[in-house]
Amino acid sequence: MAGDRPPSIDSVDNVGRSVSRHAILNTVLGIVATALVAALIYLQVNDDTAPPATTTIATTTTSTTLPPTTTDPPTTLPPTTTEPPTTLPPTTEAPTTLPPTTLPPADRAVVPVVVTSAGLSGDRVGPATYFLSLAGWTNIRGVNGLVELPSTTIFYADGFQNSAEQMALDMALPVTQIAPLPSAPPVAGLGDAALLVYFGNA
Repeated sequence: MAGDRPPSIDSVDNVGRSVSRHAILNTVLGIVATALVAALIYLQVNDDTAPPATTTIATTTTSTTLPPTTTDPPTTLPPTTTEPPTTLPPTTEAPTTLPPTTLPPADRAVVPVVVTSAGLSGDRVGPATYFLSLAGWTNIRGVNGLVELPSTTIFYADGFQNSAEQMALDMALPVTQIAPLPSAPPVAGLGDAALLVYFGNA
């Protein structure tokens, strides 16, 4: 067009300068933005990989040493002594052990015999009298005693030990169960008996 004039050199230069500044500014801003992003990424990575801070608490343990306990020695009591049971002497003297005589005994029929007992053995007088009479002791009688003896004993008068030994054999008693007549309990109605058969509880 005839009325249009071409732009002048000055206007072209001004436009070029504005474009150049704008481009530079954009470039700088892009670099700054990139640097900021890189810095943020670096800091984030360092925060994630950094080991957690550890807090060390020093503990001090005080050891308490107790004195050793002392144990009292066991008390030793003296052994208890058990007194032996008191053995009461029998009411009469025990039968004496005498050596057997060598003299022949008198005939059974001529020896006066008394059979007696007391307490639990009182019912043995009658059967024993009958038994001894069958064995030849015919001069025999039974009386009641007052004192209980622990065992059956044949008491003999002086000079009739051999007859007492013979009666012990007839009654199947040991010869140790004979004794002199003076050691026998008192018996009413003994008379002139040469042998006294005194039944005991055993």
